[in-house]
Amino acid sequence: MSKNQLSAINTQEFENVFTQKELEVVVNSIAKGATNEELALFIQICKQNNLNPFKNHIYFIKYGNQMSIQVSVEGIQYLAQQREDYKGVTVQLVHENDDFEIGVDPESQELKIEKHTIKIPRGKVAAAYAIAKREGYPDKVVVIEADEVEHLRTKSGSQWKTYYNDMFKKHALKRALKLQFGIDVDDATGAQEDNVDSYQPRERKDITPEDLDQEGEVVDETADIQKSWDEIDAKVKSSSLTKKVVTDLVKSNFNKKPGDLNLGQVTGLSKLVDMKIREAKKEEALEMEFDFQEGQLD
Repeated sequence: MSKNQLSAINTQEFENVFTQKELEVVVNSIAKGATNEELALFIQICKQNNLNPFKNHIYFIKYGNQMSIQVSVEGIQYLAQQREDYKGVTVQLVHENDDFEIGVDPESQELKIEKHTIKIPRGKVAAAYAIAKREGYPDKVVVIEADEVEHLRTKSGSQWKTYYNDMFKKHALKRALKLQFGIDVDDATGAQEDNVDSYQPRERKDITPEDLDQEGEVVDETADIQKSWDEIDAKVKSSSLTKKVVTDLVKSNFNKKPGDLNLGQVTGLSKLVDMKIREAKKEEALEMEFDFQEGQLD
């Protein structure tokens, strides 16, 4: 980590947000390419909202000189779950052969699901709906027809092509939670769920982590992920570390299975492995020095 990169940031101010090692991963991987001001803003937003980028709550995205800080659906749901009046959220897809009816509550004037029964075969996806529940408030129901998200499904490079059902459900879930709880993270770009679509990115070599609820352009990371894993494997084989050390690092820092890590997380893991190797070499050097001194005493 470059000393100059952190020179404008008071790291003590963020010591209750990230450890020094975590901060290095943020600088070198999660928010790679950020200026000092952008990095400070990202960390401040994480701190103020108790959002953890290692748990995919929030992402730093940079295309050229354009910066965006985006809260994922996991982050929105996490913020909602911290509230005492949070009473849960449900989300479903509606297929063309389902029996589905929507009504309007006469008292609250809110939408309500009157009927949803499933028939097999279900046919194509026709809509998605989410219901966000809050104590003391009417349920907030969001219903989105498939035509409304068709532009996302057909967008070049979009994850909607591969994970259409999951993306559609996350899209509805996020909107319902934001509507019910008024969640709107204060950042430089507004952190709206569709803000990535406003960018027109070109080819990207180094990309920031992106999970399935993001609706912007996505580069296929498979080859780069495999290359990073091969590099980690080579590092471990040439050191005194074991594969269990790597597995433990994945579990403690990302709370995922190794195979589920995205490119940014694998890159961050590689940095953590480097730190472990340096620590192991220091310990080995101390042991050798101690053994040498004992030999002299003999």
